Amino acid sequence: YGFDFLYADRLTPELIVDAVGNWPDTPGLGWPSWAFENHDAPRAVSRWTTPDQREAFARMKILLLVALRGNIFLYQGEELGLTQVDIAFDDLLDPEAIANWPLTLSRDGARTPMPWIGAAPDLGFGSTEPWLPFGEDHRAIAVDAQEADATSLLHWTRALIAARKAHPALRLGSLRIVHSDDAVIAFERESESETLLCVFNLGDEARDWPTGITTDGDNLFATDGADTTTLPPLSGLVLRR
Repeated sequence: YGFDFLYADRLTPELIVDAVGNWPDTPGLGWPSWAFENHDAPRAVSRWTTPDQREAFARMKILLLVALRGNIFLYQGEELGLTQVDIAFDDLLDPEAIANWPLTLSRDGARTPMPWIGAAPDLGFGSTEPWLPFGEDHRAIAVDAQEADATSLLHWTRALIAARKAHPALRLGSLRIVHSDDAVIAFERESESETLLCVFNLGDEARDWPTGITTDGDNLFATDGADTTTLPPLSGLVLRR
């Protein structure tokens, strides 16, 4: 189980290169498991980006997770893009959060109830008082709202999970880094039956397609605006060679 991403302050190409480099493809050397969020770490969309970029970042982040070699874990609500809830000191229950308040983002802020129904007083979670308070900002991105929107992050996540199951290169293929700079990372996932090129711009500015990487292939998945000419900020795409 790789902890590389859970406590990192920023998501960078260097972080990804170092993380996957700890798990070579050589048989017998282990099979990694990856998570960007869990119950012991602040929400990644609050930890790694700004409020105005969260939608784009959340889509890119899920695509990146699905593209990595190894087992992947989604934390509850990550498929909705849930943010870290700012919990008042008097409502904190986590001993670590209480001891370190207000110096760190608390673990309690990532453990709030799942928002099922945005308009319901209890967000559809239950009629009794929950262990932790609801995140009021989560009403707009509750499950019912995203179920009704075919373009939502929830539907995007489901499509990517289905694609991972359908493509041997994503499930079991090797991973080879082919480009890495201060913002853009590209790697190939390869199995006996297919090769996929995965390219991500993790930066805050648009970038040109990396020099030296061919653009041959069919576009399998891409975030908004990403193509083989320009990579918008916080974007990604997967090409099937």
